[in-house]
Amino acid sequence: MYLLANYLSKSGADVAQLRCDGALPACGRDRRGDTPRSPFQCARCMNEQLALAQWSGGHTRDISTLILSEDVSKTAQWIQGVPTEALSRVEFRGVNLLSACASEFQMRWDDFNPQAITEAQQSDIRALFVAYVRVATATERFIEQWKPTSTIISAIHDPMAHAYLLQTKLAKLETSVFSFDPDEEAIVVESLSTQERYMTKLVLEGIASMRSDPRTWGPEVTAVVHEVLTYLGYAPDRVV
Repeated sequence: MYLLANYLSKSGADVAQLRCDGALPACGRDRRGDTPRSPFQCARCMNEQLALAQWSGGHTRDISTLILSEDVSKTAQWIQGVPTEALSRVEFRGVNLLSACASEFQMRWDDFNPQAITEAQQSDIRALFVAYVRVATATERFIEQWKPTSTIISAIHDPMAHAYLLQTKLAKLETSVFSFDPDEEAIVVESLSTQERYMTKLVLEGIASMRSDPRTWGPEVTAVVHEVLTYLGYAPDRVV
């Protein structure tokens, strides 16, 4: 994703990253509900994303700058008013939140049963629901401000990414999802408008340690970037 962002920004495109800066009550780095994030974990995650954004030449907008104080108070009051037996039915803008967060719950709780939610699981669910709503609200403002022509999302099985996806659909944006297929050991790019998939086994580590000038990249790297751009509907020869 950042390889593509670098290539586009160096070609004159205005690329922006929406970054979590630790402002959410829950995220995918909390596991099983009994290992809360520490300030060090949040700082490391934020620094990783900032370093990649700086390397790619894009702008960074933190989620906290797009979440108002009234958003925090209203979502807190809202989730406190939802009875336990109604958690499985809670919806936000037509999306059932339990379904949107299902993959995350399954990774956290091996014995999760929507009909028999434990006290620890209930706290976890409420925190994730609130985080989902706040990300969706922040994303809505992000899209209104930047008015992107296209957007890229990483691995929509994550509830926060799913919340971002919800807003891109409502805004009718051209959206592509990047994910890693562990079985194929490949990067997969899927266009949500065409439902087509592009796959490459060129997986690079330590992207930010590479030179940031696309003209210095190896031919195999440039070839993959050109293929992705072509797949997404851009003409690579007119970009750089």
